[in-house]
Amino acid sequence: MPRIVIFLDLDDTILQTAPKCPPAEPVEPAAVDRAGRALSFMTRAQRRLLAFWLERGTVIPVTGRTDEALARVTLKFESWRITHHGAVIRQPNDRLPAWWHDEIRPLLVAAQPLLWECAATLEQGAATGGYRVRSHAVDEWLTYISVKANADEAALTELRARLVAAGLPGELALHHNGNNLAVTVRGAQKHDAVRRVAAELERDGPIVTIGAGDSLTDIPFLRVCDFALAPRDSQIQRETWREYAP
Repeated sequence: MPRIVIFLDLDDTILQTAPKCPPAEPVEPAAVDRAGRALSFMTRAQRRLLAFWLERGTVIPVTGRTDEALARVTLKFESWRITHHGAVIRQPNDRLPAWWHDEIRPLLVAAQPLLWECAATLEQGAATGGYRVRSHAVDEWLTYISVKANADEAALTELRARLVAAGLPGELALHHNGNNLAVTVRGAQKHDAVRRVAAELERDGPIVTIGAGDSLTDIPFLRVCDFALAPRDSQIQRETWREYAP
């Protein structure tokens, strides 16, 4: 009997901030901010679905959150974890697998000068561009650069257009969804991580994989899975199912 493995994006898939929750629907806290205040919530449907998956299968978060940010999610994940947009993969014992050092770290090491240069360029225009920049790392290696708009999400749309027009180095890739823009390293992205972890799990026998995500940038990792799920009214539905609307 094959095991069910669910590769699960978190934000806006299984939890979301209060303004994104359905009005008048009861919700429960699912993540807190750095001060310990409730920041993200789950609806009844989300709680039921996650409980079902946790009972019947193995749930693996696939998130742009860092390890620190994932720790602020109150949900308990006891298997592998994919963070930093796929650049960090942790085993159930919290350790990086041996092959991470052989396969992923060299990609990050090679991209360091490009990431530092990109971060410096972005920071120079942050004050006038209406956005803020943060660089994330594991050990001493940058994994990705995060950019968030101060107010208007249009600031990131404009920034993305400028980056594309200027030409991003081939070793780097852009992730853009709403108020989140990230510069990531090719070969160390979500779909790469899902493929690697699925191969690792298959060593113990056959598996069936389900991918769940809300945004267009999740589609590459969803395509790696046997089946894919997108929440109702998610970006994936809005942008790709419009012509099928009843």
